[in-house]
Amino acid sequence: MSKTSSVQAWLGRAVIEAALIVFAVVLGFVVNEWREDVSDRRAAEAAMTRVVAEIETNIAQLEAVVDYHEAVVERIDERLAEVEAVGEAVRGIPFDEYPELLPRGVNAPGLSDFAWAHAQEHGRLDVLPYDLVAATARAYGMQASGVEATWRQIVELLFAGPQVMREQDIEASLRFTQIGFTELASQERFLIRNYRQVLEELRASGLG
Repeated sequence: MSKTSSVQAWLGRAVIEAALIVFAVVLGFVVNEWREDVSDRRAAEAAMTRVVAEIETNIAQLEAVVDYHEAVVERIDERLAEVEAVGEAVRGIPFDEYPELLPRGVNAPGLSDFAWAHAQEHGRLDVLPYDLVAATARAYGMQASGVEATWRQIVELLFAGPQVMREQDIEASLRFTQIGFTELASQERFLIRNYRQVLEELRASGLG
């Protein structure tokens, strides 16, 4: 075999071997990327499964208190009717009204957002449909800025400072309290509806 033929044969083998090496490297990248995608998808699905369970618990918590909060509004209505029947301003101590009007106290819903916070931090949620994640985020936002914020304000206003132990126009105090519980119950009903809609969307996407 001539020297030229040997060189050509060597070059041929080198080209083939180089191509095989490049192919192996590219294939390795593809396989690794696929594995990462699968891992991210599993992480997202596991995280959202926990979120679904948390939303279900939150709905149960809301349903356990919303009837009570609406009953508080009704009891205040009845008490206001008694006050108005007197025909003149009635003075009293707001704190003395609470045992009858709020037999279970304010009764906070006790909602959780731990699973959602953990999902945002560790769940690789960017692999899921944007609309699905956004809808879930909005519902949790309503929980934080609506229901939870409102019941905290009610607690602060009802029990903040010694004024609740001072004699004052009882009708004004009752109406103020009624406004707070009316808003709280309305927000709870609204959040229940939104959470149920989010659950439907999550389950339709094969999550939870």
